Amino acid sequence: MKPKILITGANGFIGSFIVLEALREGLDVYSSVRKNSDTQSLQNLDTTILEVNYNDVAELASIIRLHRFDYVVHNAGLTKSPDPDELLRINKGLLVNLTDAIRLSETKISKLIYISSIAAFGPADYTLDGIVNNNSTPSPVTHYGKSKLAAEIYLKQQTDIPYIILRPTVVYGPREKDLLNVFQMINKRIDVQPGLISQKLTFIYVKDLAKLILKACLSDKVQKSYFATDGNVYTSEAFSGFIKEYMNKWALKIRVPIFLVKGLAHITEKMAGLWDSYPIFNVDKVNELKAKNWNCDVSNLKPDLGFVAEYDLTKGIPETIIWYRENKWL
Repeated sequence: MKPKILITGANGFIGSFIVLEALREGLDVYSSVRKNSDTQSLQNLDTTILEVNYNDVAELASIIRLHRFDYVVHNAGLTKSPDPDELLRINKGLLVNLTDAIRLSETKISKLIYISSIAAFGPADYTLDGIVNNNSTPSPVTHYGKSKLAAEIYLKQQTDIPYIILRPTVVYGPREKDLLNVFQMINKRIDVQPGLISQKLTFIYVKDLAKLILKACLSDKVQKSYFATDGNVYTSEAFSGFIKEYMNKWALKIRVPIFLVKGLAHITEKMAGLWDSYPIFNVDKVNELKAKNWNCDVSNLKPDLGFVAEYDLTKGIPETIIWYRENKWL
């Protein structure tokens, strides 16, 4: 019998790639989504779609009890909101509900993988050696990061749950929308660089992240935390430079001081509020844009989990551009 895996937030950008990788690994895949979600990204995949209410612990417990999952990947979450309490309620609260449901179901799972974020620890600006690791003092600079840190702290206290925490840095690839505007701007020959000083950035391609998640599931490691990057550190100019190179586009580089970036973000928030929405480019996000260094320690990924990234930006960006163009996003 195939091992069973439950993936929350399976219809999202990262979630759909986790589903694909789990299928490649030969697992019996169950895709958990909120009721009335758009599941187009899961169509034609050999996965069982479960519509669930993540706020109903009894319902979650009955699903877990019925299917007796071996692995649970908790990928569902909220990345942006004008309300810090909502971020905490979703990013920590749903994890609390899930762990409560596992206990209530009396199912002995092999592993719970929690998809956190480097935002939970913040940039390496505050470290002595310029790199964030598991021994660093967490210094999240956004409400999103604080909510992810709160979830991590809670999970580390659950000694009866066999968990692994993964903290991806910037995740990019097909279907990714947050970085899409950078590609679109460069396609229009405009290269906007926030801040007057270059940032040190780290990335991981979505297919590599999905492979890492499955390696973590199937490993013998528990009660451990890992940062997730492709192993390289890039400058912010290098990221846009690779996009220009593979688009074969010249673009006008415009450096915008952080105080102007913050002002523009404030205006964007106010305008989006007129339509009862919250933009990707927001005031809280500026705190990440003004950080100088997002380097983190991934030296334990290969010895512990056997993971080496297949993609760096020179391979991942062209594949992303091809997908954007084929799907008329560019």
